[in-house]
Amino acid sequence: MARFQLSPTTAPAYRLDTAKKRASAVMLPLIDIDDQAHILLCKRPTYLHHHPGEICLPGGKFEASDITLRTTALRELNEELNIAPSNVTVVGQLPQHATLTGFNISPFVGLLHKHTTWENDYNEVQASFLLSLADLVNDANWQPVHFQRSGKIISLPGFATPHGLLWGATALIIKNFTKQLAIPV
Repeated sequence: MARFQLSPTTAPAYRLDTAKKRASAVMLPLIDIDDQAHILLCKRPTYLHHHPGEICLPGGKFEASDITLRTTALRELNEELNIAPSNVTVVGQLPQHATLTGFNISPFVGLLHKHTTWENDYNEVQASFLLSLADLVNDANWQPVHFQRSGKIISLPGFATPHGLLWGATALIIKNFTKQLAIPV
């Protein structure tokens, strides 16, 4: 794996009320390709009712059978991309992220073992793809995305991918992660 370290976490730039949010978790899966770190992302199918066609990290809602939110992230990674927990080394957890759509997301960072392969579960994932951390840490590759919510204009970072725009909670989680990288990737 390309060598990197995380610096101490910092609080998000804004806070949302998390009291009524539904617990969920995502995995930020990292894999080394040709000595460069990459993040594995998914594109949701367009027929889904929630967030159709959006770019996301593997993850989902906490279920009663999950022991912890870490268990949720590993279960969802396995369900969506058929990556067994034995192929992942969880190296940390990022600060929780409260969404505008009612979720409190716990992001976990996992290193995929060197020869890990994956296969999309097409009920949950239309496509999966890699983005290099080198591209994601470059601020010039990001653009502001403006949208209206409850009568207010909100601006979030966006990153153009071959499968659509990476934005919203996923983009904020990735931006938070890349800001914590202590050395170049």
